Amino acid sequence: MSLTAPVPSASGSPASSLSQSPVDIRPQATEVSVLPPLRFHHPATLTMRLHFDDPLHHRHGSGPINGGQTADGALSDCVRDDEGTVKAEPVPGQECRLTIGADVYVLADVHWHTPSEHTVGGVALPMEQHMKYVRSVEDGAVSGESSSEYAVVGVFVHPGEPNGPLDRLLSSARRGADLWDVPGVELDALLPTCNESYRYIGSTTVCPYLPGVRWSVLTHPVQASAAALNHYRKVFPRGNARAVQPLGHRRIASDRHRWW
Repeated sequence: MSLTAPVPSASGSPASSLSQSPVDIRPQATEVSVLPPLRFHHPATLTMRLHFDDPLHHRHGSGPINGGQTADGALSDCVRDDEGTVKAEPVPGQECRLTIGADVYVLADVHWHTPSEHTVGGVALPMEQHMKYVRSVEDGAVSGESSSEYAVVGVFVHPGEPNGPLDRLLSSARRGADLWDVPGVELDALLPTCNESYRYIGSTTVCPYLPGVRWSVLTHPVQASAAALNHYRKVFPRGNARAVQPLGHRRIASDRHRWW
């Protein structure tokens, strides 16, 4: 199974309408195989700069799903009113890398959806964290947004033991046009100790829903305090998760060992 290109349609062209994210993951139906390991290269601590990502910023009608050209050729909105999120980006000069086999990616941002966007066996989890990486320029990235530029690591978040770095990020969430910094963030604390994952090719989950994204949804969750999760939910009282999309003919690969 190729994990580097969109699944083609019967005609041989990318099936954009059937290669969207999120999807429902059914562990027993995944294709178990040896996958290239996910290797994170993060500073011990760094400052993250946060902002509210207003859905109005995405209203340009270029998405392949829920937008783009209508039957009469007009452009339509492709964004939901509840699509906003809070994004945390490394302050310039603090590079964070992910390698998947020979491919190198640089962290663009971390953001959160509540409830989870991916489901497992039809069940949504309380929250899903997305660590969005863009292909390194040295690794052959093209300029601008491209369907094959991104690798996203999804991490489910459960209420439980406090998680200092994650709690501080979630508890700082707010709406507005200002930027704010959260210093001393240990990015590795936002990840479980086990990097086993489910992998497939999908799309971004906000407008313009770019296809061809390399998804790795970790099988193990992380915990955050219930207070931090509740604060984030108050910022997005209607939730900010995109509905599950059809898997179509795509297959989901997984590592050899699973706990789910």
